[in-house]
This record gives sequence, structure tokens and C-alpha cells, in this order.
Amino acid sequence: MSGTKQKVVLITGAGGGMCTGINARLAKVGYALALVDFSAEAVERAVQAVTAAGGEAKPFVADVTDPAQVHALGDQVRAEFGAVDAIVNAAGVLDRKYLKDHDDDSFARALGINLVGPFRIIQEFAPAMVEQGWGRIVNISSIAGVTGYPYPSYAASKAGLSNLTRSLTIDFWGTGVTINSICPGVVDTPMVIDEVRRQVPRKVPTERIVEPDEIGAVAAFLLSDDARSINGADILIDGGATRFFQLFDRP
Repeated sequence: MSGTKQKVVLITGAGGGMCTGINARLAKVGYALALVDFSAEAVERAVQAVTAAGGEAKPFVADVTDPAQVHALGDQVRAEFGAVDAIVNAAGVLDRKYLKDHDDDSFARALGINLVGPFRIIQEFAPAMVEQGWGRIVNISSIAGVTGYPYPSYAASKAGLSNLTRSLTIDFWGTGVTINSICPGVVDTPMVIDEVRRQVPRKVPTERIVEPDEIGAVAAFLLSDDARSINGADILIDGGATRFFQLFDRP
């Protein structure tokens, strides 16, 4: 981090399994964390975990698909911390539906959380980064947005998020704000079903599932000054899976 002011990172989906690693790693680096989740119970647990380890975090409850709630979140976070210096958009949903199983609402819900939500958060908080001449944005995308995936709403939303990341580099041109995506493979969270766990050793060259702390480590690097020339990138953390084969068998 640069300067003497403690930097503030807003993390959405902060009560989720992947964010156990992201929250812990960023708190350890020394950021103050504005933790956001739609579940008050989940975000309180996340804050307790951070503070128990000696970090600083405050809980906020918001649905990132609701523009009114996102705007209210902006007011609440600014009242508590002032301007946010960095964003990690980690809120996401995996809807295990094939094409034939989707209806309009289920498809729209996946896009709303995985793609529109990050857009709304960036729109709310990035102007202050531009004004101060420094900022970092990390979107948690997925290898599903790079290779395709059996579940079309998830794949489409994550592909859109990665392309949103690339596109917004134009908006932040010359402002001191960088934006990148992390594209994890299978991460060891409660969302991973047993079938996928069985497939990983034979389909991933490293023969292992990615740990949440590994996502946190890369996020911490992308938020640092050391990553100031990394911009508009998709950073794959997948053990090499996407380089060789489809992660899933044909259904």
C-alpha cells in the first residue's frame, strides 16, 4: 500500500466460503474491511473471524441487485470509513440448471447477482477512487467465463463480468484506478459438490482443489502498488485445468 492512510477495501459476498480466504488475507495485509453480504448472520460471522485475528472490519447488509440498497450502502460505508480505496466483487451465485431447466427469472437472477451487481457496486464506489487518483478493483469471475460451462446462466454471467472488467479499463484510463478479474477453478468451499471433488484429481494437473487463501493472496497482490501495471487482466487460478481439458464431463 502507498501512503500512510489505512486503505479501505469493500468486499461483497463477504460471508461466503471463498471470502474466508479473501477477508483474512486482506486484513492481515493491513486493510480496513467493509464487509458486505445479503445475509446479516453471515456477514457478522465474517466480521467476527477478522476481528478475532486482529483485523479491522465492519458489517454491512445489502442486496447488490437492488440499486436502492447499493446506493444506501454507499452512504453507510462512506459514513463509517470515508472513501473506499478498493473493491473486491465476490458476491455470486451458481445456479445448477441446464438450458432446458431455466426460466426467465432464474436466468435473470444469476445475471443480476454475478454481473449487474458488480456493475452497480463499481458505479457507486469508483468515482471516489477516480477523484483521489488511486484505486483498485478486483472482480471474482470464473474459469466458466473463459471456457464455457454446463450451466449457461453462470457461464454467461461470468464471461460478462470478465468482459466488463476489460471494458472498464477505458473508463478508468489515466485515473490511477486499475481493474482486474480473478478466475478461479474449483475452490474448496461448501458450494462444491462431491461429484466435482471426485473429478478434480484426474482433471486438474496439480491434482488439487484451490484453497480460499490462494484467492486471497492474489487479490492482495492485485490491490497492491506492485500490481500497478496489471490492468484489464483475467488471472486464472485453476491448477492448469483450462489449459488442457473441460473440467466437467458432458451431462
